[in-house]
Amino acid sequence: MLGPRNPTLGNVTKDGAARTWRVRGWIRIAGVVAIVLLGIQQASVIHFVRAGQMDPREMGDGFVFIGMVALVVWFLAFRPRVRIDANRIVEIRNPLRTTRFSAADVVECRPTDLGLQFRLRDGSTPWSIVFQATASFGEPRWFDVAEAVTGNRPTLPDGGEDNG
Repeated sequence: MLGPRNPTLGNVTKDGAARTWRVRGWIRIAGVVAIVLLGIQQASVIHFVRAGQMDPREMGDGFVFIGMVALVVWFLAFRPRVRIDANRIVEIRNPLRTTRFSAADVVECRPTDLGLQFRLRDGSTPWSIVFQATASFGEPRWFDVAEAVTGNRPTLPDGGEDNG
C-alpha cells in the first residue's frame, strides 16, 4: 500500500541529487571477515605442508576455494546497487546483470523473496538483490527507494512487519 504523494520529491531526492543504495554494511563486513578467516586457515595449511604433515596439493585447493569465496562475496555483497540519477533513470545492478529504466515507467515497488521488485508499465519486473529481507532496525530501506522512484512512501499495515 502506498502512502500520500510527497510533492517535495519531484526530483530524485529533495535536493535533486542522485542516490545510491548498496548491500547493507554489516553483510559486506561479514563477507570480508569470512575471507580473512579463510586466509588465516590457509596460512595454517601452508605451515603443515612445509612441515611435511599435509599433501602439497592442499595449498592449491585452499587458494582456489578462497578465490571462489572472494568472487561470491564480490558479486553478492559489493557489486549490487540501486542508483537513481538526477535525470530519474533507475539503474539496478545485480550480481550478473544491470537494468536501466526511467522512474516514470515504474508502476509499483514491492519486496519479494529475491529483493525489491519494480513493476514497469511495459509489464516487465526487474528486481534488486540489494533489498533482501535482512535485519532492519526501524523502517525498511526499500521505503526510501519506493519514495524516490514513485514519489509515494509505502506504509506497513497495522501490526505488520517487513524486514527488507
